[in-house]
Order: sequence, then C-alpha cells, then structure tokens
Amino acid sequence: MQNTSTYKRGFWRRIKRLLLFLLLIFALLNLIVFITGKTYLYKGVQATYLQGKSGPGIYDSVVFPVRVANHDQSPDKWKVDSPIISLDQESLNFLNEIKTTSFLIVKNDSIIHESYYGNHTKFMKSNSFSMAKSFIGLLIGIAVDKGEIDDFDAPISDYLPFDLDHKDEVTIRHLLGMSSGLDWSESGSNPLSDNAEAYYTSDLTEFMKSKTFSKAPGVEFNYASGNSQLLGIILKNATGKSVTEYFEEHIWSKIGSENDLLWSLDQEDGVEKTFCCAYATTRDYARIGQLILNKGKWGEQEIIAEKTLATIISPFNLKSPHYGLHFWIYNHPNHPAVYARGILGQYIIIVPSLNTVMVRTGHQRKENYFIPKNKKEDFDFVLKNSYKEHHPLDLFNYFSILDKVLEQE
Repeated sequence: MQNTSTYKRGFWRRIKRLLLFLLLIFALLNLIVFITGKTYLYKGVQATYLQGKSGPGIYDSVVFPVRVANHDQSPDKWKVDSPIISLDQESLNFLNEIKTTSFLIVKNDSIIHESYYGNHTKFMKSNSFSMAKSFIGLLIGIAVDKGEIDDFDAPISDYLPFDLDHKDEVTIRHLLGMSSGLDWSESGSNPLSDNAEAYYTSDLTEFMKSKTFSKAPGVEFNYASGNSQLLGIILKNATGKSVTEYFEEHIWSKIGSENDLLWSLDQEDGVEKTFCCAYATTRDYARIGQLILNKGKWGEQEIIAEKTLATIISPFNLKSPHYGLHFWIYNHPNHPAVYARGILGQYIIIVPSLNTVMVRTGHQRKENYFIPKNKKEDFDFVLKNSYKEHHPLDLFNYFSILDKVLEQE
C-alpha cells in the first residue's frame, strides 16, 4: 500500500510540473505576441487549428465579415451542351488526387463540361484567393477609363491617403505589375509572414501603413500581395466607393451573374482584402473569363475598354513575359492564354484561340516547376513554353484535359 501511495504522489507531482511548464510556455507565448503586436495570431489559431485546419480554406467566408456584391437583376443563364462531355478516367483521377471541387469548360459561350467533387455543388461559393487580384486589375482599368485614376503611370502618391517611404517613385503600373519594390514577406504557410497578418488582422489599412518600398520600382518582378492591398486602398480613395460596391456597379451586376459575390473584410464595415478572398460560384467565376474573351464587352455593353483590357493582359515588361497587370500569361506554343490564379489551385483560364474559358476550384495545386540545370532538353522545352517555371504544374494538366475534351466534340 505504501508503495502504491508513493507512486500516486509521484505521479501527481509530475502532472503538476507538466501543467506548470505548459502554463509557463503559454504565458511566454502570449507575452511574445503582446510585445511584437502580432495579435492577429489569436484569430489565426482560432480560425484554423481550433477548427481542425492547418491554414486558410476555400470556405472561409463564414470566418470573416463580408460585403456583398449583388448579382445581375437580369441574369444570363449559361447555355449547356447536351449531352455534356465527360472526362476520361485518367483526368478524373488527377482532379481527385489534387482535391478538386469543381472543373468547368465553356466554349463558344456554352458549357461543354462541368463536374463537381466531394460535397461541392454548382450552387456553392468558394474562395478566389489571389484570383481576386485580377478582379482588382480590371477595376483599376475601369477607373482609368472613367478618369477617376489619371492613367496607369500615375504616381500612387496622388491617390494613397497615407505616406509610405519612396511612394512618389512608385506608379499604379508598378503595383499592378508586381514590380513596385514593396518590402513584403510572401508566404502561404508561414504564420509570421505579411500574408498571414494581412489575412487575419482586424485593421488592414493600419497594417499597410507600416510597409515600405525597399527596392527601386520597375526593375524586378517580385510577387507581393501587399501591392494588391494598396491598389484596393487607392481604388476606394479615388472613387469614393468600397471595392465591392465598385465591383458590383461596374462588373458583377452587368455580366449576367446568377449569384451574389462575397468579399471578405478585415472587420465589420471594414475594408476588403483585395489581395484575395472574394467568394463566388464556379459558373459565375467563368463570367469573368468570358468578359475577357469578349474583349471587355458583355453583349453590346462595354464593361472595360478593349484597349485598356489589352494593356492589362499584356506583359508588364520583357523581363516578365509571364505577368501582365495583375493577370498571369502563359505563352502556350499553340494556344496562348491569360489566367487568374489562387494559392490552392483556383483558376480562371482564358484561351482566345479556342474561344474557351476554363475554371477550376479546389483545395490543392501542384508546386512550381523546377528546371534541373543539367537537363538541357528540359530547359529548352521550358523556354519554348515561355518561362514555365512561373506556372504551377497543374496548369498544364488542365490544358491536357482540355485537349481530350475537345477531341470528343
């Protein structure tokens, strides 16, 4: 009995020491958060790990306040080919492997393929992530068309309502072309990155005031989400309207959208996360692609001037042929394309030569292409396909799937 009692006392002493150790760690972590001011981490932990997730997700519209862009009062229902073209088993296996939720192909204004996976349906909205950057590119172009922003080469100091170091040297075009020299830590996985803080902070504008331009603008392509957030602030200051209001007025209510779009805010009645986080259905995402395919028109109505749109979807400069003004560019040898993309494999892909739009949503994408320096034949192939290393690998699979679908037409 005495040995049993001694063992129990020892066991409970070890438990108490462990609990005290954990309490000290918890207190230390809270002290670090308090000292560094990174209180957004509380929101991040609550929205991810405490919900059984490891990071941001495609259904995060329930996590944050949102602003609503109302759908078109006279929606255009898509024409749907009958019978719709099915995918071969290899394509289906690939789409399931990378946790696809939807895959849609529109050709000649008609849906020729449409498929949904898991619990996702055509009525469900999902996160655009960085596809929203391309929406901002279109909105800036519209503001230029309307004279609310002088032109793409206007200095941001004319429209930014607060001071940043060297902002007089940076233009709207520099921000759109991801070459502003903004000091920004771009990461989709590091909880201490600028991306994470921007995603979970409750005061995005105040956060952006702490940024600076550390490199000369117009010299180096450096993908930084902060550029898009600054453009959102500039757009609101130039137009006097929230980004969602402006998007509804000039795009969403005019392109036949069947459902409302949601845009995440930093707080109730706050500002949009313009570097990400619009939520729409797959079919309605396709309308953005169709608008570009239509050279800025919806029916007979001009949404954005053809010349302005051509500037937006053209390379920012010869050093960055893979990127325009907030749109990605893929110089496919036979079918050049422009596209919007998000970090978990969200895509709106426009292929003008085929009069085709593809939309893919999901939870995952393949990593960027890497060229082994000792494999000249691979390197030559990449060069012929225009800087393949800047495009996620799954992009090429969607083109392969498209080829198979078109063969069945």
